Amino acid sequence: RNQGVARAISSFIDPSLNWKDLAWFKSITKLPIILKGVQCAEDALMAFRHGCQGVVLSNHGGRQLDLARSGIEILPEVMEALRMEPGYTKDKFQVFVDGGIRRGADIFKAIALGATAVGIGRPTIYSLAAYGRQGVEHMIDIFKTELEMCMRLMGTPTIHDIKPAHVITKNLSDHFAVQPQDNLMNGVYEPLVTQASKL
Repeated sequence: RNQGVARAISSFIDPSLNWKDLAWFKSITKLPIILKGVQCAEDALMAFRHGCQGVVLSNHGGRQLDLARSGIEILPEVMEALRMEPGYTKDKFQVFVDGGIRRGADIFKAIALGATAVGIGRPTIYSLAAYGRQGVEHMIDIFKTELEMCMRLMGTPTIHDIKPAHVITKNLSDHFAVQPQDNLMNGVYEPLVTQASKL
């Protein structure tokens, strides 16, 4: 009753679930099986070898392990491993990225690195909570407009023209991304000084 939402939801997770269980899932459904929460190339390969139709690279919003790598950080190594796997094609096995998608340029990067599509959970939740259906529609329009602008600036008229060479990935292995400096914030607002910071 007072355990919190995250703990309540995690009580439904079966820790005994393993790769052998995929055969059972496949026996009870004709639907495609896509595994969510994949965090490394080895698990993506295992999912492919066990007959799944795809994976979702996700750290579940960092709620369980806040230092786990994001889906976009894992994507290059997953795609490299899959491309070397006999029998792999993008039509047969799809890779989705979930988490951290906040602008159209993020979608562009994920597609360039090999993702089939992206999940945009938090922006959708925030848009829905604040403005309902119109908020979600507006959020989709913003993503679409930003993605189209990014594609124009990168010289990629179609999705198929977006390639890995359009993205610099050297900082991904460092778990570090350069953020632009907010000159307005730094030049206008004074930092809050508390009694503790004076000591």
